[in-house]
Amino acid sequence: PLMTTILRELFFIMSSHSARPHHVPRWVRPLHTYSSMLMLMVMLFFTLTGLTLNNRQWLPAPSPLIQQQLSLPPLWAETGLWQQDPLLAGTQLFHWLRQQHGLEGGEMVMEWNAEEQLLTLDIKRPGGYSLVEIEPALAEVRIETQPSGVLAVLNDLHMGRYSGEMWRWFIDLSSLVMLLFTLTGFWLVLSQRKRRTSLFGLSVTGAALMGVLYFVILYY
Repeated sequence: PLMTTILRELFFIMSSHSARPHHVPRWVRPLHTYSSMLMLMVMLFFTLTGLTLNNRQWLPAPSPLIQQQLSLPPLWAETGLWQQDPLLAGTQLFHWLRQQHGLEGGEMVMEWNAEEQLLTLDIKRPGGYSLVEIEPALAEVRIETQPSGVLAVLNDLHMGRYSGEMWRWFIDLSSLVMLLFTLTGFWLVLSQRKRRTSLFGLSVTGAALMGVLYFVILYY
């Protein structure tokens, strides 16, 4: 078949440029070694959380919701910011709730309903969330919190969900380093004349198995 011929020619071309171990640049092996060790624990983390994501029945039942009702201090209930800039008032109140009542942070969406005079803070974080409703006219604050279980937190970190910009950068950088040690490992395999055919066969077998499974799942 055409694809088999192309792969055979590609392997021949790449192999012909590095037929012996000493043809591999000296920096390739240490780069492969150090990059793989750098990513060792990261790969273990993503491997294990990949298992828990794919087998959600292993997860314990979610913790029950925690509901609180607080009274706004007169300083916050009577401030003119509710009419001038309710989102600024909400931001200040959020910091007050964190300091005085231990409200957890996260990725927050704040909305002000002028008709109902209601401010909502929708705070999402890995493994849980908090929903805060504030009615200045009634001087009431209602908080609904879903506690964060350890496995739920780890699963959301695996997906980069509600985990912040720094964690997204970490995932991107980790992916680049893993790509680096994968490609350097491939380069090292090219230099192993006696074993490269069997090693390439394993790589092709793995790719083919993945493709067949995907085809079966998608069309059957």
